[in-house]
Amino acid sequence: MKMPMLKDLISIPVMLLLSVLQMAAISRINLINGAADLVLLAIAAWGVKEKSSNAYVWAVVGGLLISFITGMPLLSPLIPYLFSAFITCKLAKILWQSPLLALIVSMIAGTLFQHFFYIVILQISGLNIGFIESMTNVTLPSLLLNFFFIFPVYVVINDIWVWTSAERINA
Repeated sequence: MKMPMLKDLISIPVMLLLSVLQMAAISRINLINGAADLVLLAIAAWGVKEKSSNAYVWAVVGGLLISFITGMPLLSPLIPYLFSAFITCKLAKILWQSPLLALIVSMIAGTLFQHFFYIVILQISGLNIGFIESMTNVTLPSLLLNFFFIFPVYVVINDIWVWTSAERINA
């Protein structure tokens, strides 16, 4: 018997684990000033596998967790993660024969949107941040690190998706 809520419920411990891992370990792996975003990568990987509104649940859970952990204005990570889920679901339906291409393109689009959004939010908050400097010192290195981490995250998320999608045989 398949549990329909399992795919929604599994997002809480997975996103909690990924957000803690991101803040404790992955954020220490810097390239210039950029860092990888495991939560964004997990949302993209889940959206490629699921192709449904379930990816939005993962985006909301991840966005809420990250918004309470980071120093960004409250709930501001929610918008880039929802955008990433939206783009990933659309690309997964269009590029259904090439899920890895959909994953890479959605990771690039999600990372670029996230960094543009954060630059605008920080400038509205009163911080003087140069756009070109932010792009070259933060966004491009983050994009490279996200590309480095996307495949290990995809493998883990794929295993979780297979586990939650499997039909249970009652013996």
